[in-house]
Amino acid sequence: MLKSHYKLQTDQEEQETEEHLHLEQIGEALPEEIIEEVPTFPERKLNRSEISVRLSLLGKTAEGDGYTYLKAVCSGMKLTNITALKFFQHLQFVDVSNNYLTLENLQVITELPFLILIHADKNLLNSAALKKMKYMQVIIMNNNTITSVHDVYQPELCTLEVGYNKIEKVSFDNNMPHIKCLDFRYNYIQDISTFDFPNLDSLYLAGNKITSLIGIERLLNLRILHVRNNPIRILNGFDSELKKLQYVNLRNCKVSTLIQVKKLRVLPALETIILKGCPYMGGTGEEDAETSVEEEDEELRVEVLAALPRLKRINKGVITPEERADARELMKQWIEEGENDDEEVLEEQHEEESNAD
Repeated sequence: MLKSHYKLQTDQEEQETEEHLHLEQIGEALPEEIIEEVPTFPERKLNRSEISVRLSLLGKTAEGDGYTYLKAVCSGMKLTNITALKFFQHLQFVDVSNNYLTLENLQVITELPFLILIHADKNLLNSAALKKMKYMQVIIMNNNTITSVHDVYQPELCTLEVGYNKIEKVSFDNNMPHIKCLDFRYNYIQDISTFDFPNLDSLYLAGNKITSLIGIERLLNLRILHVRNNPIRILNGFDSELKKLQYVNLRNCKVSTLIQVKKLRVLPALETIILKGCPYMGGTGEEDAETSVEEEDEELRVEVLAALPRLKRINKGVITPEERADARELMKQWIEEGENDDEEVLEEQHEEESNAD
């Protein structure tokens, strides 16, 4: 389910649908610390003939001296041993999702000298720390039992997708300057204040335990921020230096006032905001099927547009000329009434401090 340059996923609306379908399985409470036994499965070796009939994507070899198949899809085969893959040295894309592979079993792919992408969803992986590869750019390991990514290092890595795991912190022991897309949906992340990925383009953190967005101000090249279904109430962290940020998804967060929405005024490139399900839009801040089908309040859409007049889309609806005209009238009204947010800000800060106590 890659959302960067390889187009293995459709649009963001489909992502929202998928997240909703998985929610009941994931739940919102952190699990109690228990010692889990690693399940064992009968040995199932992949053989060369099985790989041969699962090859696709005819293309030039890395050396450019001929043509060969560059992709192998060996998913859903109950595999525990994929050693046979190393005999297909020209492979650049490998999919071994939905098998019974541990990290040790998976390390054989590091012997493929031209591998660019590994897709290993739904296996028995407790780590994403593959041995260093020269060309590895995309690692996809959703729905495993990974608890940490600190030891992940691939010098050319641009996309790391590890949704639906057990990760509490996003940090790496070694710098990976080419990282463009991080997807940590539905993990146990609470804090992003130490994030330092200056070249990051897309950040997906839906379904975690994040309460504050302080830290994103350092992501100067960020274009997409997807943090739906987090207990975020205060929208601090946005900065005018985030000049490329176009899309912000806050669906089913805890945003309850217009004053918080107005904090996004500093974003010069913001075109799309998703607030559906937030208390401000009449929602509960929870992932709820009924909320997803209810009609939107047109007055609230106009309020959001008046606060953020550069928007092109609010939730799933494109801004209409009528809404834009109504928003201009509301902006004039605010000016005539002497719009002053300072008092509201102080009230919210006082409430926040009271809640902390």
